[in-house]
Amino acid sequence: MKGSAVEQERGIVYIAVGASFVRDAERSARSARRQHPELPICLFSDVPSHDPVFDLKREIRTPHRRSKLDCIIETPFRDTLYLDSDTRVVGSIIEPFGLLGRYDLAACHVENRHPVSSATSRLKAESVDPGFTGFNGGVFYYRMNDGVRRFFERWAEEYKRENAKWDQPIMRKLLWEMPEVKVIAIPPEYNIRTLRGLLFRSANESEARLFHLPWYKSSGSLAWRLWRTIRTLRVYPCNAAAMIRAFFL
Repeated sequence: MKGSAVEQERGIVYIAVGASFVRDAERSARSARRQHPELPICLFSDVPSHDPVFDLKREIRTPHRRSKLDCIIETPFRDTLYLDSDTRVVGSIIEPFGLLGRYDLAACHVENRHPVSSATSRLKAESVDPGFTGFNGGVFYYRMNDGVRRFFERWAEEYKRENAKWDQPIMRKLLWEMPEVKVIAIPPEYNIRTLRGLLFRSANESEARLFHLPWYKSSGSLAWRLWRTIRTLRVYPCNAAAMIRAFFL
């Protein structure tokens, strides 16, 4: 790699708390390195990693369940791709970086929006228009500037103040309240969350770039990982019923 990571304008950041999540981050980073050997990779963690895949390593001194919210603001790069540890890079993920000359943040829409079965969907802010879909907080590109810095600061502050379990509902609320932070949705192939989205892709669709599946969470048992992954293939009966009704319209 030419030059040090600090000199790079673009890079990938992982934030992992606990030995199992650090191991997952190592595996994910190796998959990213195979696709993009030119991109520097930084790890924030409370447990040291000795994997040479990381160009930079930063210590998390006061870890908690969402240390991500404290560390994303400390990125050593101008343009950053943040990745959860339960991801695997299988194709080019470089293209959305080009959006950061016009937008501040780029991410895929969150898929779990069912108001009954999805916990993150139930935690909606009344002030947010229902048509404003949230974004998945496990894979996103961002360019550090004053507006993004303030957005990250408020995200961390509100998460702690509310003693929240999930960070995505707060992310959605703040992006609605802070229109000065320009966000754009990117295609789902950059953050495939379900087996359905992986297996049922037509020849006219873009190839998968990144998988983000429960199978990659090594902290769970084999049975739990298998079940949580397979259930993303399931069909929602109401959709099938709606399709049948539509044939007679």
